[in-house]
Amino acid sequence: MILKIKNKIEKELAQYIKTSDKAYGLNRISPLLYKNIAEFISRSGKRVRPILFCLGYLGFKDKTPAGFYRSALSMELIHDFLLVHDDIIDKSLLRRGKPSMHAKLNKYLKDFKNIKFTGEDLAIVIGDVMYAMALDAFMSIKEAPLQKEKALKKLIAAGLYTGAGEFIELIYGASSIEKITPKDIYKIYDLKTANYTFSFPLVTGATLAGASEKETKLLFDYGNYLGRAF
Repeated sequence: MILKIKNKIEKELAQYIKTSDKAYGLNRISPLLYKNIAEFISRSGKRVRPILFCLGYLGFKDKTPAGFYRSALSMELIHDFLLVHDDIIDKSLLRRGKPSMHAKLNKYLKDFKNIKFTGEDLAIVIGDVMYAMALDAFMSIKEAPLQKEKALKKLIAAGLYTGAGEFIELIYGASSIEKITPKDIYKIYDLKTANYTFSFPLVTGATLAGASEKETKLLFDYGNYLGRAF
């Protein structure tokens, strides 16, 4: 079942790259922008987050509505946007076995003279565009408006809390190790990994399917435990 879902997600991702260009004309606006986004989001990955989104939904409904797998891409696109920004912070030169986004763009810029921006600057903008694409993909699903609104809030929370987790991790990193408590460490684990990798994908899908608050709370806690173990 999981492999079947992953294959559908891969197929939908390839189609979305093309249809999003038709809708917004990114390639016409900037071939460099479009090419780099398309290449990055096409890289091989486990697709854990969109798969969990699908499983969260299918745990409460047997049939999938139109736009279901495209909506699941929102979780992968948020992941990609966060990776681009995270690589800048960590000064990582590789991502998924290939140059990180800012490393690619720095290479592109090396022959330009008198420029006042860097590959990192361009990569930040590309990450922002990917976040907008995540919201666009999410809105593709044909589902009840109220459920869609509730699920969208979960999706937004995933990005918000992951950013907050990154922020406090950096701040804690500047502090003395003696001042960091186990509670602080678990807070980072939950915000940076458990929530956005496990809890929010499961809960967003389940919310779309009409799961109750009690049910989504159980799923969220389950995802957090998985994330801590991960």
